[in-house]
Amino acid sequence: MIRSAYAMSLAARVGGLPVKASWTYIDGMPGLNAQLDSWLLGALDTKAAASGERYRPAMALNTRPATAIGPGTTLTAEPVAASGRVIVYRETENNTLPNGTSSVTSQTVYADTNTGQVHRAADLLRPEALPRIHTLLSNTAGYNPKPLPNEAAPLDIVLDDQGALRITTAQTGTGNRPARTATATIPAQEAESALGEFGRNVLSQLRSHAPVELPPAATQAFRHVNCDIVPCAALTYDDGPDPRSTPRLLAILREKKVSATFFMLGIKAAANPAIARQVSNAGHAIGNHTYSHPNLTMLSAAGIMNEIGRAQASIQAATGPAPTFMRPPYGATNATVRQAVGLPLINWSVDSLDWQSRDPNVFVPKVLQEITPGAIVIMHDIHATTIAGQTWLITALQSQGYHLVNVPELFEGTPLVTGQTYRSRPQRW
Repeated sequence: MIRSAYAMSLAARVGGLPVKASWTYIDGMPGLNAQLDSWLLGALDTKAAASGERYRPAMALNTRPATAIGPGTTLTAEPVAASGRVIVYRETENNTLPNGTSSVTSQTVYADTNTGQVHRAADLLRPEALPRIHTLLSNTAGYNPKPLPNEAAPLDIVLDDQGALRITTAQTGTGNRPARTATATIPAQEAESALGEFGRNVLSQLRSHAPVELPPAATQAFRHVNCDIVPCAALTYDDGPDPRSTPRLLAILREKKVSATFFMLGIKAAANPAIARQVSNAGHAIGNHTYSHPNLTMLSAAGIMNEIGRAQASIQAATGPAPTFMRPPYGATNATVRQAVGLPLINWSVDSLDWQSRDPNVFVPKVLQEITPGAIVIMHDIHATTIAGQTWLITALQSQGYHLVNVPELFEGTPLVTGQTYRSRPQRW
């Protein structure tokens, strides 16, 4: 098992057919995680194009996993080897069309944990060795893919710790003869001369059988989740921390494995530093909600900066890091506010109005009716009635397919600009 690895899954209906995907991210390996995302999105976009669309996370809401029998697609991306400074990933796509035609394709990538770079399988080989590799494949007993890959075709190559090359090519099939991969093994003594410098380095690492050398893992608040692939929403809580209700909320979030965002008031953080620290230590994101909750549009620029600055100091004193974004009370902004706050402004797209109803039977259905992928939901962790509705709300959202993330996770890949207001994650088109 690779430390800091965490599994992801997706069940969606794309292009009229079910898609089931499973893959594994590794904290501290952004290049590898980005390569996995690119592969998944490419496959999902291709499926959606069959209906003249582009893949959207909403396609994965309220969708049951695809069965193993019948038309559809299965995508898997998992580590198959890891040693020293090398992690080897195999990405496989299985397709079955309604007419019974099937196909299997795969590719293997090699990630360098030292540089963070991700290499294709062909990088293992010296370019001038490719013709020889294809000749060896052609002469391998039992290896007769149709059509035989030419020298320009990509090869899926797995290098084992003995130096042998296991090479796989895509195959197609029919209902009576399902697709199977064609695989050939080139023994180490023949493969050695084909390896280039990178290939020899990979082989050296694999032969070492050393523990994987990984960069430092990200904190939970910044764990990678691609919200262009899976449906995401950010639950946010204002006006705390509260010594009675905030710890109860933290317990629920821990039980449900949810990362959230707390927009704290400076005066509350100063009065309850231990509670503020609990929020931070639990891995949740923290935003600035001013010091005393005024309507910032009623203040001068100097007054706005004083409110933000005092809140920054109080929150930082209690939690350690200073917030990198803020939420204006009442969502009230104008040109002066946007210029003076000195931080990105995070408002919301779904207003629970929990403070108004004080009734989970009112605000929970409201959120469930209005939420969409990429949404930011505003609630308040100072009301006992809000806390009373969280298990219901979170369970319902997770059952629909939502990944509940914090604000930095929601906007990963979208730089937040000082003075700009954000209400939801932008779509990628």
